[in-house]
Amino acid sequence: IFAFGTLLVFLSKKPFKTKLLTTILPIIVYIPVTYIFLLAYSYTTPKTFLIPADYEGTIRIVYEEKCGVKLHKENGRQVFRFPESGILILNEKFDGGINHDYYMVDKNGRRSKVVQILDYKDRTKKLPSILVGGAGTLGASGTDKEITFSDFYLYNKDTTVVNDYRLSQRLDSVTTEIVQACRKK
Repeated sequence: IFAFGTLLVFLSKKPFKTKLLTTILPIIVYIPVTYIFLLAYSYTTPKTFLIPADYEGTIRIVYEEKCGVKLHKENGRQVFRFPESGILILNEKFDGGINHDYYMVDKNGRRSKVVQILDYKDRTKKLPSILVGGAGTLGASGTDKEITFSDFYLYNKDTTVVNDYRLSQRLDSVTTEIVQACRKK
């Protein structure tokens, strides 16, 4: 469309200077403005996940709980420090952006980088590795409100983790218990 418009401008009876500005100026302005727009649109706050070194399985973030912790920043990054249970309860809204770095943290505070994988089949190629899971809600009973969460699957040992429905149910039960205890504080 731009090329067709440029042809029409050059075929018009306008002065050459006008033709040149009409065709070159949009190109000069378009590229930087588009770059700035895409940069601003796709920006999400970078996040650092700190996971206990001996943990393996699903880590879960529970959002929007008044009793949850507030995230702190470290070098401009939001820090998610997971407890031994693997279930982190936040007093924050779910932002949906994925700009994460993952680390296993040993008892001395040393961090080891965890590779993010995009396909479940790649889980044992490089250990430890992490796969972004789904987000959802656990139903409310009676007067309780729903529990909003996101899951991540951590593969830390040279074993096959079975995606078992019973393990998922157990995680949901443990999550509900931990959130209920948190809400009672």
